[in-house]
Amino acid sequence: MSLSSALGAAMSGLNVSQAGIDVTSRNIANAGTPGYTRKVQNQVNALAGGEGIGVRREAAQRQIDTFLQQQLRTSTASSASLNIKSAMLGRIDRMFGTPDSNSSIAGSISALATMLQELADNPESDAARQSLLSEAGNLAAKINTMSDTIQDMRLEAERNIADGVEQANALLKTIADVNNQIAQRQAGNQSVGDLQDKRDMAIDELSRLMDVKVVNRDDGTVTVFTSGGQLLLDRTPVELAFDERTQIDATSTHENGGVGTIRLISGSNSIDLMAAGAIRSGALAGYIEMRDEVLTQAQTQLDELAAQLALSMSEETIASDPVTAGAATGLEIDTSSMLSGNTISLSYTVGGARQDVTIVRVDDPSVLPLTNSATANPDDTVIGVNFNQPMANIIADLQAALPADVVVSNPAGNTIRFLDDGAVGNSDINSLSATVTPAALADGTTGMALFVDGPTGKIFSNSLDVPPQKAGFASRIAINPAVIADDSLLVAYDTDTPMGDTTRVLDLMARLTSNSRTYAPEAGIGSTATPFSGSIDEFARRIVSFQSSQAANATRDAEAQQVVASSLQERFDAETGVNIDDEMSNLLLLQNAYSANARVISTIQDLFNVLMSIGR
Repeated sequence: MSLSSALGAAMSGLNVSQAGIDVTSRNIANAGTPGYTRKVQNQVNALAGGEGIGVRREAAQRQIDTFLQQQLRTSTASSASLNIKSAMLGRIDRMFGTPDSNSSIAGSISALATMLQELADNPESDAARQSLLSEAGNLAAKINTMSDTIQDMRLEAERNIADGVEQANALLKTIADVNNQIAQRQAGNQSVGDLQDKRDMAIDELSRLMDVKVVNRDDGTVTVFTSGGQLLLDRTPVELAFDERTQIDATSTHENGGVGTIRLISGSNSIDLMAAGAIRSGALAGYIEMRDEVLTQAQTQLDELAAQLALSMSEETIASDPVTAGAATGLEIDTSSMLSGNTISLSYTVGGARQDVTIVRVDDPSVLPLTNSATANPDDTVIGVNFNQPMANIIADLQAALPADVVVSNPAGNTIRFLDDGAVGNSDINSLSATVTPAALADGTTGMALFVDGPTGKIFSNSLDVPPQKAGFASRIAINPAVIADDSLLVAYDTDTPMGDTTRVLDLMARLTSNSRTYAPEAGIGSTATPFSGSIDEFARRIVSFQSSQAANATRDAEAQQVVASSLQERFDAETGVNIDDEMSNLLLLQNAYSANARVISTIQDLFNVLMSIGR
């Protein structure tokens, strides 16, 4: 080998050693930096005809297990979603309290029952009546506050979704910009490791917001999709848009446009990612689930509790009267006291088959027809009838909905008559009654509208007209102002009831604590086939237990997922992270190689000097 060739090889070795020292030093300096991956040397021959002393030309490259990296990102997205659910459910659980706590919603109902018992012991006491009203007011206020808190949390989730979408757009732009830089550098055979780290950090942050999949391209760039397959970034990023709402109430849903939705906009195309179910995990999915499902269910439970509390105190049953018309027999009932949402229960037999029917009064025909889920009874057939029309039309609608063997008529006024088929003998009318919510407080019935819909004293009748009265009722339930103005009504159920009478008070206590009611399955307590039945007190305790269980399960799920995510992170760090001992060993070898090549250059320089002196 000539001196010139040896000098070239030594210089090449010196340069490569320096590059290796730079990479190793950078690894050591960035050890522990989030997102930084260890750089190694990809070896190729320095010269076509030979090698430097102890080294080869090397280019800094990253070592990444892309499958493990995707697993880690998927796990990170799940952790983000579960952590949000756990945190917010914990807040709900603390708000509902524990079943045996006096401060819980169940405790407030128990306190009201205690006040009813004290009034029953001393119905003539002004103080006992005022204490009862105070406790009832506290219960209503507590339900109001809890409902408002739930809607505030939904609005909080709405704001966090908006912030998350803004962050996602910024991250997609960063990924696209770094993608372009990587493509340019890779085309020029330049190092791209640090840029890849920067891009990976942005993708990791994006995966905390939403579940994404990454596909590597031959030019060093990546394409990003949602896990559902919607393209987020190819050469350029799409735009994510969110139409944030500044006000949300119990009637605000994604279906009716009352809350914001995330849209993917690419050119002239727009996709509703939420309707498509494209966002399945990550922080955005967590907040969407809380806003549209978990918190909505909590609101539904409060609305059901408030509705059943009001109805349990006020509902009365109107009996029917037997009637005969020629050979036909049946029953008739006066419907003049029915309000929208009140019901008629009819049982008949046709051809030996018994059928139970619930006729629901509506005043808004746009809600018709009603489904059988309009009542909690799993065994009835529901018929919705518009009562805001002439009686002849009401009768016609009823007849059209019932078999021909059940004959419907209007003998007079607001009376509706149901007859069998007479001599034919194929049908029978078994029973008929109506459930109403009277506004009168001293009409001779022991129930009373103690709780009403809002401060104006509107009777809660569970109207299904738009908007349904039960939706958001928890935020409006209040004490009847007429009872506040005259607390003697707590005892006096008729004009001549003596103040020492306990009939109404004992009846109200039984309605609250022992009378069984059936609750709507959409509250999440019980199922459609077997809805929960029990007292108001029992239902309140079931709600509290449900929320406690939800919070505990969410905490366990979040903790379990964190273990998985931590395990994957440890594996990923072990494969791609910096080992200080290894890097220090590499640094020592590279420094020795650098010194060796430097000595070779020094020796060659001495030899050139000798040759030059010979020439002189």
